[in-house]
Amino acid sequence: MEQVKLPGLERLQFDKELKSFDGLLSLFLDSADRVKTSGKKVVAKSPLSPVDPIYAAGALAYDPYTHETIINSVIKEDYNLTQEALDAGLNSDFNPWNLIMLGSVFSGKNEIPVDMYSTACGCWDDQMKKCWQTMAELGNSPFYFWEIPRFEEATEKWALGFLKKDLEQLFNFLSSKTGIKVTEEALSSAIKQGNLLRQDMLDLTRLLQSSPVPIPALEFYIAQLLFSDYALDPAALHSHYRALIEELEQRIKKGIAAPGITANKPTRIYLMGDETQEFQLLNVIEQYGGALVGCDSRLSLYYETVKEEGPAMDALARWIWNMPHNKPTTARVLETIPYIKQQKPDAIIISNVVGSRNLPGAERLVRDLIKEELNLPVLSIETTLPLEDIEKIDYQVKAFIEMNAY
Repeated sequence: MEQVKLPGLERLQFDKELKSFDGLLSLFLDSADRVKTSGKKVVAKSPLSPVDPIYAAGALAYDPYTHETIINSVIKEDYNLTQEALDAGLNSDFNPWNLIMLGSVFSGKNEIPVDMYSTACGCWDDQMKKCWQTMAELGNSPFYFWEIPRFEEATEKWALGFLKKDLEQLFNFLSSKTGIKVTEEALSSAIKQGNLLRQDMLDLTRLLQSSPVPIPALEFYIAQLLFSDYALDPAALHSHYRALIEELEQRIKKGIAAPGITANKPTRIYLMGDETQEFQLLNVIEQYGGALVGCDSRLSLYYETVKEEGPAMDALARWIWNMPHNKPTTARVLETIPYIKQQKPDAIIISNVVGSRNLPGAERLVRDLIKEELNLPVLSIETTLPLEDIEKIDYQVKAFIEMNAY
């Protein structure tokens, strides 16, 4: 990590012995340079909007919500971008990820130029919809919003039919901008490419079931955040994921724990809810005797692979409709329970972000479901911009882990 001289990274504690992670982080940090030389169109999408259609159309999927926030807020610590977003017309009640993202675009500090905007999952959230419309207007860029019917078993036939028609319209929009027709072969290829990465994330998460846990919380958290747009280079991301997995498998064979895990028998923590810009949280969990064994922030994107047999459109539509994020809160949490159980956690931390609509008004319901289904202690935390609430978070996590230490 010595070659990266950026303030936000300098504050964080990384695993310097985990050699394969350097390549993964460099892939993320160098993505702007690679995009400029690729000659491909860039399509901005929201974090949980599927990317298979974009890659099938010969374009690059780009998640500015994650990328611009990590670069400009977490790493460069440029918090003034929130004011830029307010000047662009956003409400101060919006969550800080949206504010940093829009502020980056409005001020011209966005790392990657965007050719068009197209998004779906999460767009019942008015914040996300407003942000995408505003960014498209600011750049005078094409914008296409497509819908995913909310999951209800009784509406399956109608919902899948609707979704396939909407996907066809999305393909037409993308093809008109890229000049590349989305064929059955192209879509199948994009699905297979995505399945390699989905399997990588399933394998990486599986390794966290081990004791000792082989990867630090911070490195795992960053690795899974990159999944939202495949780091704009699916083949390279797959290669880096495999290198990371192979290195971690060697640690497991040798019984080596991640260096940051200080306790002999750490409290195994599963992180649920909103993504947090407070990356210090991941260091704090280990500092006080915990170990991160999983999180659900990107689970909807890799909860299972897409079926590769039969018509590609049918398989993709069904997979998208069944994404856990697309289900009502109760069903979503119950759908996530088996994934949590297999990680063998001792406790749950629910991450909330000021102004977020991820689990609107449902935190008590989620806490009750977790306690009923898993009988595990739950801590709820709330964060905003990096370092704003770190003293409070530090105290809460320390007390929680000490109270539940075994």
